[in-house]
Amino acid sequence: MANLFDEEQGQYLRLNALKYLEKPPEVQREDDPFITNGSLAITYILVETVEQYKTGQGLKFQPSYVHQVFRQSNEIYGYKDLKITIHVTALGLKPYIQISYSEQTEDADDLKESFNKVYEAGYLTNEDQFIKALEEEYNQEPLGDLIEEYGDFKIYKCQTAITNGFIQFKPFLQAFLLVLIDGVQYPGDENEWVYLILYEKRQFIGLTTVYKFNIGWDKQRHRLSQMLFLPQYQRKGHGSRMLKTVYKLGLEDEKCLQITLEDPSEDFQVMRDITDSKILHEHFKDIIPNHIINSVQDIVDIPKDKLFEIMKKTKLHAYQIKRAYSIYLYAFINKKSSKLMTDFAKYLLREHQKPYVRKKNILVKFEDGSSLDPKQLHLLELKEREDRNINAEESLGEEFCLFELIATKLRKDKVI
Repeated sequence: MANLFDEEQGQYLRLNALKYLEKPPEVQREDDPFITNGSLAITYILVETVEQYKTGQGLKFQPSYVHQVFRQSNEIYGYKDLKITIHVTALGLKPYIQISYSEQTEDADDLKESFNKVYEAGYLTNEDQFIKALEEEYNQEPLGDLIEEYGDFKIYKCQTAITNGFIQFKPFLQAFLLVLIDGVQYPGDENEWVYLILYEKRQFIGLTTVYKFNIGWDKQRHRLSQMLFLPQYQRKGHGSRMLKTVYKLGLEDEKCLQITLEDPSEDFQVMRDITDSKILHEHFKDIIPNHIINSVQDIVDIPKDKLFEIMKKTKLHAYQIKRAYSIYLYAFINKKSSKLMTDFAKYLLREHQKPYVRKKNILVKFEDGSSLDPKQLHLLELKEREDRNINAEESLGEEFCLFELIATKLRKDKVI
């Protein structure tokens, strides 16, 4: 709790600290005991052995997004004192669901129907079945090819058409996506999907999916689509390990031209920025500032030839490379100079504009079969540019908070 108010962490953490002071949610609503908070009523327990199960041990966590299973409000209606325990085999992720309650209304939610949506391949309904599943998995190994190992943690690579047994395993894996990722979309069955599954010894703890887009006769773009970790393993460094593994696979694949990410969350963007900034420092230290910036002349772009060299060596998108470079500029700029900070803000605004440059006249022609005259087109472009500037300016405050957080982490790790 103290770290949230540490001055070094910057405004970003202080603003978000308020959520820790909110009143904890209740399992049942005070005004209606038959309405239950689904996220709190359900407990998942990952179990490795029969002994663990019988002694009540295992990795326990509660789901984050049951609105994708039950009601949009995250609530379950019609049960008093509802408790749902889902024991899951730690290797194969086979579920055994137990439901208890003291009273039920006639129009209660159909829990069986809801869980049928989650577990398309079915689920276990009695203890004997679950114990048998644990015994069967006891001498088994994770599916796929072992591609990375650190400490007790191992990353296995799986693909639907190549990995034996993965088709049967995939529906159970998807069930975790549904309750741990908001607005999740299931990966398809195409062999272009790559699944990187993280285990601690033989216990599932996380997943990353990557899609290989064909962009030419024999070239591809790798896009990191989803990444999740069980709650106890979040913010433990596994995300950066997974990201580096994705980068490594892309660099080793001759067909891969570029590695991108799909709509990253703010937390993921911070982790990505830290990782990419360290890569930039490791391989291209010569372009990174090494002294306090006191002049606007030092706020310069990466030379184009150097940018292309970095893109070729890392396979990262140009915008992400420039973003990592901007973080170093922010780290070394004299923040006491309001003029310098204003110039730096203008520099970032220019960088915000570049990803959105489009030939608007071509787009307008496709919409109605005709084109705008040059004057109308010019006014349209001015309006869109103004809108982008307003949005970019509004986001600069948040951007500086993120840059401060990342720069603090880089200093802590003695990168700068």
